[in-house]
Formats: sequence, C-alpha cells, structure tokens
Amino acid sequence: MNPSLKNPDFLIIGGGILGCAIAWNLARRSKSKVLLLERQELASATTSKAAGLIRKIGGKKEQIPLHQLTVEAIDLLSEELNEPLHWNQSGGLLVAESSSSLSNLVDLQKLAIAHDEKFEWIERSEAEDLVPWLNVDSTKKIALLPNDGWIDPYLLSTFYANAAKKHGAEFRMGVEVKSLQKSGQRIIGVNTDNGNITAGCVIDAAGPWAGLVALETGWHLPMAPVRSHYWITSKNEKFQNNQPYVILPDANAYTRPEVGGLLFGLRDKMSLSHDPRKLPNDFTELKYNEDPLGWHVLEEQGEGLARFFPGLESMHIAHYIAGPSTYTPDGQFLLGTIPEIEGFLVASGCCGSGIGASGGIGKVISDLAWDGTTTLEIDNFRTDRFGPIDSFSPEWINRCVKARFAKK
Repeated sequence: MNPSLKNPDFLIIGGGILGCAIAWNLARRSKSKVLLLERQELASATTSKAAGLIRKIGGKKEQIPLHQLTVEAIDLLSEELNEPLHWNQSGGLLVAESSSSLSNLVDLQKLAIAHDEKFEWIERSEAEDLVPWLNVDSTKKIALLPNDGWIDPYLLSTFYANAAKKHGAEFRMGVEVKSLQKSGQRIIGVNTDNGNITAGCVIDAAGPWAGLVALETGWHLPMAPVRSHYWITSKNEKFQNNQPYVILPDANAYTRPEVGGLLFGLRDKMSLSHDPRKLPNDFTELKYNEDPLGWHVLEEQGEGLARFFPGLESMHIAHYIAGPSTYTPDGQFLLGTIPEIEGFLVASGCCGSGIGASGGIGKVISDLAWDGTTTLEIDNFRTDRFGPIDSFSPEWINRCVKARFAKK
C-alpha cells in the first residue's frame, strides 16, 4: 500500500453508496486525508440492488432532512464534476385505499407543510392520466409529491466517489479489512489483507457486514440483514420513464418505471433473513435456499397489487432482483458512535432508505468525524437506543424482519 495512505485522518470501511457519500462530505470540507477501502468493487453489493426511490417526505419525520440533503447533493455533485447527474424527478403517487392509509397520508401532508415540501391531493382521473395502468376505483384519496422521483443507485455512488476523488480522497479496491486495531477504548486503525493502517477515525459503512465489524468493539449493532426484492416486467408501452413512482400501502407494494418495463416491489409478511457471518463477499454467489425466485411472495402478495394493476397476471417477468437490506426494529438508521468507544463511527441500518438518505447520512457522519457534533437531529439514530442485545438471536432477527413488513 502507498506509504502516504498508511495514516489517513479518516478511514472508511465499505464502498457502497454510504461510504462514497461520507468520503465526499469529508473530502470537500478540508485537506485532511480520507481513505476508503472496499474489498470488491464500488457499489457492487447492496447498493447495486436497490430500487433507488427518492422520497423527500417519508414515514419517519426524523429522516426528512437527510432525504432533502440528498437532493441538494445531486445538484452539488453535478456542479463539482461539471456533468449532469440525471435523475427522474417525475414525482411520486401515494394511494390510500383504507382509512388507516388515508390517516397516514394526512399526517404526511402535515410533515410536507412543516418542511416546505410540495404535496397535492389529486383526483382519480388525474392519477390515471399520470399512470395509465393504475386502477384507483377503490381508493379514498391520492396524493402527488411532484418533487420526488428515483435515481440509478450505482450512478449516484460513482458521482459521490468521483467528486470525493476530485477533492483528494483516496479509494482502494480489493483491500479487505480483517480486524480493527484497538488501544484501550479507542479504535486506532485496521488490519487488512494488504497491511495494517492507523487512522484518526475509522468509519464503519460496511453494509450488511457492518455489524460484524462493530462487534470487534464488543457491541452488537441493533439490526439484521433482511431480504428485500423486486421484479421487473418486460417492456410495454404502458410504462414510460416520465411516470411517477407509486406507493400502494394497502398492497404492501411500490412501483416505478424501469427502461420500458415496470419495477415493482412487495413486502413479505415474513421476509427471509440472513446470518451476516454466512454472507458471501461476492453477491453473485448469494443464494436463497427458500423461495429463491420470490414466487411464494408473488403468490402471497401479488393479489393485492393486482387490485391496482389489473394487467399484472398477464405480464411477463423479465428480471428478479434480491439482496439483503439492514433493518432495525423501529425502522430508523444507525448513525454515530458506539458506547464507550472512541475513534469509531457507524453508518448502517438503512431500512431500505439508504439511497434516498445518502446525502444526509454522509453529512451527519462527516460532521461527527470532524468535531463530534452535528446540527442535524440524530437522537433517534443512536446505536445504543435498544440497549445491549444479541444481534444473532432468533428473537432479535424476527423483530427486524417484522419491521420491513411494517414499513410505510
């Protein structure tokens, strides 16, 4: 390894979208040495399997500023690299069929007003004009969030990385962190398969493996890797890229256009979970012994989606994408310090919202790494909010699994 990289001020473990966003935020604020280590290729694990929805106003009010910062980051990245970062800002439709879903939409409207975001109630005919395949006959209310959309997660990650490099950050691929270096109650660096590195601050952004990294401090991160998945239909003239994403809480489903087809995700009543100790380093080797292609979930949940999309059963499924997302029982992120450990920060527990919140997460961790404080409210993201737990216990994993089905 380059001798100049032996003692970085900030060392980031993991080259997914969060690691890249953190590197960019750190590198652009000073001339400090920033080093990111990734054992595979950038954004090649969970990031590349994400649906990439950009929802500025979601179900968790504490997360809203983080999502807003991501949209700001998209503009900043385009300016810094003098290259347009394209994203489909075609809006989002939220459809309420039940009284509980309508109540959630009313609450969402209040959040939108409080955060100065656009929120519009629209008629059924307007919704069907925007999304011709959508059947909204049974709905109570429909909301349009015109400033939402979606983005290619890999593209956003590469922009974060390229902008970070432009500011002087160093990225090293094919380097695996084997263990943490510890002195007393402080993490002082890492041991890798390519030598040992000391660092002023070590940042754990290792995705579904983040808990294993943090476990070396003696603390179990309160999360579990849970299977998330979606399907993509063959191309059809019904689906156009200028259509908004659609959230269907009463069907536990979401959709968005994808290169002429329709991408749709379903939330299983009981998702499959992963033991992070058994996850392969290379996700091309990731296999599911149970329901490997998601057909059981389609049978279980597809009927609900078909109420809104009558043509679903006749659609040809061209692709099935699955991978682990890290979920916490309360659906909140894990950001910040580990109890009684210095020189170590965590960015994980994304609960399926990591792409949309990446810009804000990058800023939070950059702030904390820089001087230990941030202007953003992060109490609900504390890593110790559940107290000591056993992250490998079936009871704990089951709590995390249930959180995915409950996501709004």
